[in-house]
Amino acid sequence: LRRNFYKQNNVFGCPFVLKDNDMQNLDRNTVIYGHNNNSNLAFAPINKYKTVDGFKRAPVIQFDTLYGTYKWKIVAAFITNTVANDDNEYIFNYNFTKMKSDDDFAEYIEEIKQRSLYDTGVDIKPSDKILTLSTCTHDFDDARFVVVARLVREGESSKVNTSKAVKNSKPRYPQAYYDVNNKDNPYLDAKRWYYKG
Repeated sequence: LRRNFYKQNNVFGCPFVLKDNDMQNLDRNTVIYGHNNNSNLAFAPINKYKTVDGFKRAPVIQFDTLYGTYKWKIVAAFITNTVANDDNEYIFNYNFTKMKSDDDFAEYIEEIKQRSLYDTGVDIKPSDKILTLSTCTHDFDDARFVVVARLVREGESSKVNTSKAVKNSKPRYPQAYYDVNNKDNPYLDAKRWYYKG
């Protein structure tokens, strides 16, 4: 968080993956963390994905490792919390690396779609692998902005028809978001999804 790639002190830090992520074979979910600041460095540019127009300008992410070059189609972008008190003692777990079954993953997909600020029109299957970008955001204290993309499938074009993207009229936010914006939480009694490991 506070050092660059060369381990020198640096306020921007360096984007990094979870230590449990398998970079050679790619896990079900590869999670990358990065700082968000006003300098347009590190992960600050992903703030553009808070709008449909921002998604339309760059619907595909390229993430390379020592073992390969990968393209990912964005499927969701949402705001979430890191402190249980900010959502009635609940934290939505998006930073897992593995999933027990495709059925469990299908449930997770539905959860991120409900939370997403817009529908990208990009399909996602329970068998897909995903890339998750996570950074801080100032929508409320300790908030996170998360972008989820799925790996372009073998033989599939990396092109995205962005004309299918539409704003979500009622995305699911943590309680703190509604409190800060003086709004009622329509998801107050909604079912809570928990990662099964």
